[in-house]
Amino acid sequence: MEDLEKEPLDKIYYRCHKGDDKKECATYELVHKSTYKYFTIRMLLYWHFLSTCFTLIWLCTSTNICPLNCSCTLDSKGRKITSCVEGGMTDSIPVDEMDLGIKVLDINAPENNWNSLTIGPVFQKFKTLEEIRIRRSHLPQIGMHTFWGVPSVKILDLSFNNISVVFDHNFRGLLNLIELHLDDNLIQKVSSGVFKHLTELRILTLERNRLQELVPKMFARLSKLQVLKLSENKLIELLPEAFKDILELRTFECRGCGLSRINTQIYHLLPYLTHLDLGNNTMQFIAYDEFQDLRRIHSIKLDGNMFPVILEKTFINQGELRTLCLARNRLAKITNTAFLNLTKLYELDISYNKLNRVEGVAFQPISESLRKLSVSGNKFSDETLRVIQQTTIKLQHLEVADMGITELSQGLFSDNLRALNLSGNNLTSLEVKALPHQLVDLDISRNKFRGLDEHVVLRLENLNYLSLDNNPWTCDLCNINEIITRLNKSVYFKNSTCASPARLRGRAINLLKREDMSECVESEDFERGDLFIFVEDNLVLLIGGVSLFLFLVACITFVVYSCLQRRVHHIDREQKRNVEREAVFENPSAIFGDKPEISFKFSLDLTERKVSVSTIDEMKKDTQLYSLPNGTGIGI
Repeated sequence: MEDLEKEPLDKIYYRCHKGDDKKECATYELVHKSTYKYFTIRMLLYWHFLSTCFTLIWLCTSTNICPLNCSCTLDSKGRKITSCVEGGMTDSIPVDEMDLGIKVLDINAPENNWNSLTIGPVFQKFKTLEEIRIRRSHLPQIGMHTFWGVPSVKILDLSFNNISVVFDHNFRGLLNLIELHLDDNLIQKVSSGVFKHLTELRILTLERNRLQELVPKMFARLSKLQVLKLSENKLIELLPEAFKDILELRTFECRGCGLSRINTQIYHLLPYLTHLDLGNNTMQFIAYDEFQDLRRIHSIKLDGNMFPVILEKTFINQGELRTLCLARNRLAKITNTAFLNLTKLYELDISYNKLNRVEGVAFQPISESLRKLSVSGNKFSDETLRVIQQTTIKLQHLEVADMGITELSQGLFSDNLRALNLSGNNLTSLEVKALPHQLVDLDISRNKFRGLDEHVVLRLENLNYLSLDNNPWTCDLCNINEIITRLNKSVYFKNSTCASPARLRGRAINLLKREDMSECVESEDFERGDLFIFVEDNLVLLIGGVSLFLFLVACITFVVYSCLQRRVHHIDREQKRNVEREAVFENPSAIFGDKPEISFKFSLDLTERKVSVSTIDEMKKDTQLYSLPNGTGIGI
């Protein structure tokens, strides 16, 4: 074999094919395969060596050019990311210390340590940059031609800054920009044509600014825009002219904008709209043909308005509707045909209204499609809840929070339910029979549970999700013995804390030991103990309240006493005056006696007149004596 390997391979191949010698051919194949394998192994080893060297070189160079207090890594897509999120940066962005091959630049800051940066045309050398995110940096403005020469940028996020005005030259050069986020700035007005250079833009968000109007041609040349978010701007009114350039819009959100009405011409201009959010406004009326032009709509959110009623056939043209939110309105009535034709409605929220009854026929059009229903905060009886569930036969998620429910009767909830929200009620006990058989998600937080028995604990262990927060758990062996016993298996109880007795209040249940807890007590003793705990925990408030009460009583007593004293003094003074007046008429010598000294209770000016004794008739004729200078007169 060694001799054959030394002989040239082409000679063996020649003898094989010319002489048709099978032995020569076999020898050729053997030598050819051996040579190929050897060459392949050498090439693989050589390539592995080169790739390792290049990787080490890239790691060394990338480490050297990463800015101080920043991190330079790769994302899940293998893109180079420079991330500076510690905050405290000042002046300009340290672009000279960054890798020219980065594709994502992320500058952010903690809530308590914002940056103070300015930006200008410093990104031109980053030819592969795809995303620029500069948030919480107090940017005062964007600057002229800042992004000129960087056409590769697809996402620009300048949220949480101090930008007050934008111009068209701010976005010149962003030919391929798809997303622009300007949320949480100080923008007061956007002029016509500001975004005219962003012809590829799909998403525009201007939430939580200071916009007061949408001017005509504001979205000029944004023919590909699909998402527009303007929530929490004081717009008051939306003009249809502003929407004439964005006919392809799919999502429109304007929550908390102070809107009292919507010009339905806007819906006519947006025939492809699939998501509409007008929650937290001040609208009071929905016309029966309000949404007749929105034939493709999938989601409508009108929560937080002031609608008193949903009229007949209000959504009859929305056959594709999946989600409808009417929570936190003033609904006192839902008509029987309000949901007519909503055969694809998946989720309905009518919570926190003024409803006390809904006819089952109202849910009939959505009986086959509805999977999630929220009626929390209304005053529905058990019978109404049963009727609703009997109509919506495929319902899986039901929310009945904050409805004042004190007990759960067997059969109240359908066995088809998989998620149940009972938070914020007045439940003190729970029975396994009252829980739906297919339940996997349960919220019983904010109730009045002091403990749970063994069977309930075993049932709750099989749930996928359980919320038990804010219940007054009584940490004694009578109430939470089963919880303590199965604490290692029931992970949901580990975040719960004791509400009583006072010595264990606030203690995490998972840190309790049996020797820490007392035995069961009688209900009467327990009530007295509760009272003692209440007094103990609120001692300062009670002392303050009693002190305030006593102070008020003292003030009232003092005022009443002062008034009475003044009244008594006034009566005594009047009586004395009457006595003196009578004495004047009965015995004039009491005043004008024989002695030269004259004493009066009031001052008299006697410098110019002499006093003489006169009769009553003479005193009447003397007008100066009749009307005394101090205002005291003698009525005769």
